[in-house]
Amino acid sequence: MAITAASTPALALLGASDRPMPVHSIYASGVNLRCGDYLIHASTEPHGGVCSLGVSARDVELLCREPAWQWTAEGLVGLDGRRVIRLDDALQQYPTSPPPSPALSAATPGRLERARTRTGQHSWFDSGPGRGVGLPRLRKAICALVERPPDGLSHLVGIIGLGTGLTPSADDALVGALCLISAAGALPGEPVEDLRGWLGAEGVASTTDVSLSYLRLALEGEFSAPINRAVACLSDSSSQAELEESVRGLGAVGATSGMDTALGIQITCELLSLPTNHPDLQ
Repeated sequence: MAITAASTPALALLGASDRPMPVHSIYASGVNLRCGDYLIHASTEPHGGVCSLGVSARDVELLCREPAWQWTAEGLVGLDGRRVIRLDDALQQYPTSPPPSPALSAATPGRLERARTRTGQHSWFDSGPGRGVGLPRLRKAICALVERPPDGLSHLVGIIGLGTGLTPSADDALVGALCLISAAGALPGEPVEDLRGWLGAEGVASTTDVSLSYLRLALEGEFSAPINRAVACLSDSSSQAELEESVRGLGAVGATSGMDTALGIQITCELLSLPTNHPDLQ
């Protein structure tokens, strides 16, 4: 019984935690532990999650038996003191910071659009409501991150929680946008700080707990391995085959979450590739 893999944010949150962490939610392959404003996902299939621990199926069963867990120097300990999930000696730690800035060109958005199309998978934004209501609002929200207009926060908060799924579609798309913007070194200070403050106050009830955790991590520059891989492959040094493989891997996340995220990256890529005097950026 041991933790075999862990993301750097998960280890940082665990190390800073001095209170019991209740079990927030239980799934077939793992559980979420509540750690302050964040959720740590302990699963048999971490897949490079942004705030995840890799554990065995037996460990998942143990986690489900206790209402809360404490982090100590040896690992996770049940409140009864008898159940322990230790750190493995061969623990694999993986980073979650965005890749170095990809070299975008005028051809990059087209390459990404082809990669998304060839997956054969769909985003919620491909549905009728998604196209008619969601997509225009999503474009305005992502443009607010890139252009930073005075009313940018209103566009951002207006999109949070829109869509379907455990992590609503618009939230997933914003996480993708934030990854590319962070990688490009263009993460805006004021809109991000305002959004972080809103998510910690009146915005708490705007979306799911799982999505809130991902959004908060994204605003701190932390992203899952599939998202980082797709953004890294936008560089002109990556082949079209490599880009398509990374988008297929991202698309395998959730029912539509991966493709929603890919769309957010796509829109951001289009905006970052436009000349600064383009009307879409005014």
